[in-house]
Amino acid sequence: MTATQVQEVVHRAAHREFGDALEELIRAVLKASGRGVPGGETELTLSQYFVMDAMADEALTVSEVARVARVAVPTATRALRGLETRGFVDRERNDEEDRRLVTVALTSSGRSVLDEKRTWVQERQREIFDGLSPAERRTVTGALSAIAHNIEEL
Repeated sequence: MTATQVQEVVHRAAHREFGDALEELIRAVLKASGRGVPGGETELTLSQYFVMDAMADEALTVSEVARVARVAVPTATRALRGLETRGFVDRERNDEEDRRLVTVALTSSGRSVLDEKRTWVQERQREIFDGLSPAERRTVTGALSAIAHNIEEL
């Protein structure tokens, strides 16, 4: 076998190993996302959490919420509808010239729920982080960012 052929075999094996690890990660994320964001009295879906987090600092239009939360507009719309029903967000018409322009903002109750959920998420992130060695942390941080970027480019 030539050196080029050996490199190709090694490359294919590494690709297969990477694919298996990526599938395992995706399955774990999907399983966790089905559980939503517990912690405290109120459970949220992941979409609801991301949408609320996007509005943490200011009122936004639905399309702005979707962009900041990195979800599709229909996903943001569904999440906002559920959050509004529960009293966590308010819709406001602010533009006298264009009555279609609606912004959404967290209510005080929504802000309390978001603070509670952020604490829960940060605790879970800390548990995952603490389960890695310092070398793994350095490797994983860069790799996860690169993987996320590559997935978004698909």
